[in-house]
Formats: sequence, structure tokens, C-alpha cells
Amino acid sequence: MATIRIFIPLYNAEEYILETLNSVKAQTFQDWDCVISDDKSTDNSVEIVKKFIEGDSRFKLLLNEKHLSVASNWNLSKANNNSLATKILCSDDVLYPHCLEHQIKLLNEYITSIVFNRRDILLPSGRKISPQTPSYVKSINAKEAFAIYIKSGRNIFGEPVSALIRTKDLLDSKGFSDLHQYTLDLSGYYEISKNKQVTFDEEIVGFFRVSKSQWSYKLRHIQNAEQLEFKLELMKCSY
Repeated sequence: MATIRIFIPLYNAEEYILETLNSVKAQTFQDWDCVISDDKSTDNSVEIVKKFIEGDSRFKLLLNEKHLSVASNWNLSKANNNSLATKILCSDDVLYPHCLEHQIKLLNEYITSIVFNRRDILLPSGRKISPQTPSYVKSINAKEAFAIYIKSGRNIFGEPVSALIRTKDLLDSKGFSDLHQYTLDLSGYYEISKNKQVTFDEEIVGFFRVSKSQWSYKLRHIQNAEQLEFKLELMKCSY
């Protein structure tokens, strides 16, 4: 049983998946396994993955029999998962070498549900930006964290590359929901960490790639509307 399960939901990422997998292999913390769940890719993603993972038993490739929703594919991260911690890594994002070592140390030290770190954002132009969050705290109730999210008007949690999740809390939760397709990660964090403590740390642990080929980039006006809808739902829950 590995300490950390890295789960990569894969769909048509032939341009980037090799860099993502190399960033996993280059981790200074090596007690991990990696599950890649392909959701019926129509490009060469699967062939690239098969060649890369050949002979390395830490990697496992799952091939979905039919195309699932994004949330359903992400929720496969819960299957046969006996790890201490889980990182969901999008197939076009990259972990910096110290990422797992740094985050598992924080998760163990502060006994929180999710550790959130800073991330770089790689823009289509190739420029990187490194957003700050309003607060860096070692232990804060998730309810208070989501209140800060609502008041700040911005995503203080970051994308999945930013988060390391305590697996028990992931397994005990509803996981990710199709009801929040464009705020999938945020609504998932909410379900996983409800009534628990979370950690915010200022170390930058990877980068999130903004690509013009991403469906979320193409439909960002819908994503913005869903962000608002999600905040309104949180406010109804007294956040």
C-alpha cells in the first residue's frame, strides 16, 4: 500500500500527458502509486501512457468501457484506494519535484482534511503567474475557509494540483458532483472537508495549465456563472 495515491483523469491530453507523468516520476517522495483513468480518449493519449508506464508497477492504466461524465471519472479515485492521502492531478498539469514530500509532511503534522498550497498558473502565452491567497494558516475550519472564499470573490483553494486530500475523508464523502461541472474541484473540496479542518500553505507545488483547448477555457462564461451559483448555495448553508 502506497502512502499517496496520485489519480490522473485522462481524456485527449496527448500534447501534455508525458510532461505530467514525468513530473510524477520525478518526485522526491517516492512512496506513491499512480492510477490513470482514461475516459475513452480519441487521440494518442492511451498509447503514450502505455509506453511510458511499461515496466513500472507503480503506474496503473484504467480504460473506461464508455465515456463518463468528468465527475464520474474523478470519483474513480475512490476505488480500491487504501492510501493515506490522494492527489487528483489533471492530465495537463505538472507537479514540482518537492510537491508530495512537502504536502504529506503538512498533512501529517496538522492532521487536517486537505492541504492547499500555492500553484503557478501557466498561461497560453507561456507566462507564469503565482497568485497569493488571502491567508496562510496551518489549521482552519473548512466553514471559515469557504466564508473567506465567498467574501474574497476569488478561488483561494486553487486547482487540484494545489490540493492533497486525506483519503479517509475522500472515501467518506459524496465526492465530486455533476451538479457542479464547472466548479467540480471546489464543490468536491466542500463535500470532503465539511466540518473538518484544512491547511493553507504558501509553498508553490506545481502549475495549472490554462490551455485554449480546455473545455473550461472555451466555456469560461458558463464557469463564471456556475461559480456564482455555487457561492449562493454555500451562503444558503450559512457560509
